[in-house]
Amino acid sequence: MPKRKALCIFTTMLGHNTTVRKLTDAFERLPGIAPTFVLVTREDYAKYPAPWWARATNPWHSQFLARQKAKETLAGQNFDLLFVNAWELVVGFQDLAQRVPAAAMLDSVPATVDLQLRDRGATDWKRQLSHLVHHRAFRRAAQKFQLFLPMGSDCGDALKKEYGIAPERCDFLTLAPQDVAASLPPEAKNYTPPTRLLFVGNDFARKGGDFLLRLYAEKLAGTCTLTIVSNDPAVKTMQLPAGVEHLYALSLEQLHGVFRDHHVFVFPTQQDFMPQVLAEALAFGLPCIANDVGGVRDLVRDGETGFLMERSASLEQWAERVRRFADPSVAAGMASGARRFAEQRLSLEVFERLLTEVTGRLQVKAQRQP
Repeated sequence: MPKRKALCIFTTMLGHNTTVRKLTDAFERLPGIAPTFVLVTREDYAKYPAPWWARATNPWHSQFLARQKAKETLAGQNFDLLFVNAWELVVGFQDLAQRVPAAAMLDSVPATVDLQLRDRGATDWKRQLSHLVHHRAFRRAAQKFQLFLPMGSDCGDALKKEYGIAPERCDFLTLAPQDVAASLPPEAKNYTPPTRLLFVGNDFARKGGDFLLRLYAEKLAGTCTLTIVSNDPAVKTMQLPAGVEHLYALSLEQLHGVFRDHHVFVFPTQQDFMPQVLAEALAFGLPCIANDVGGVRDLVRDGETGFLMERSASLEQWAERVRRFADPSVAAGMASGARRFAEQRLSLEVFERLLTEVTGRLQVKAQRQP
């Protein structure tokens, strides 16, 4: 039987780059599928100058770039399946989804983006109008896609409650797949205090970096160490408290070494959907303390893989959770829970089985079409 030709239109923007690498690798290995990739990159903003109306909102701009980049590919051949990786692309390619079976892997939808922005105080009328436009556009476009792979349960719940997607069309939770074989923690780690805390994140303010520095300076200095890995230029200008180390421009191998050398991952993020860095920390056996936003609760299982914190939690509440890891038995036990979760739920093998099931359903749909 000839392979089904799948058009995969993926944006690499806004943190999608890591996921796209795993998606493309997985599609290359899927049985019965011949993928063609159209990847939207930062360089495309200069390559495809957008008209004024497309620049009015970021989603319209990204849709314009994707459509322009896909034009040549679509003109040259026909496809049996369509797969995209962002809600903006669901809207941008809804016409194609009417002709071929289509699926979308999403970390967010307009409803979840709006919720988090409102939680951060963004309530001006321009933003509300923008949300209403994109919310309605996505609702219409989503009906033309057969299947959805939400990365987090927040996205899956919104697909069902806000956009009327039946559970059998969207109950394919992907989380954030990891190469767990390459992320082995040390066979034996010394959990003797001081507890070594780690934060990794480039958008330092949005990821809760200011809160983290106050937490350390006021509650944890002298009992813990803190390593900040960030390429955010703002961090270089900060006067960091004693006991805090800032690392930047690390290679992947160096970053993996940093993960292996620490005890606990701390992540007081203010806005996130399915943070890759949390999944990566779990794969290295680091329990995580993180704010309960977006799909974080799908990764941080309170008391098992770390501690889940309310966004309004105080410095003292955070410090109390961190201090629990001063007990080596607690630290070692939760590290085992983190790694076990990663092996069971985050492996590339689990992800590829899910993709195989989804593309198999699309192929059945394609066979039924005239």
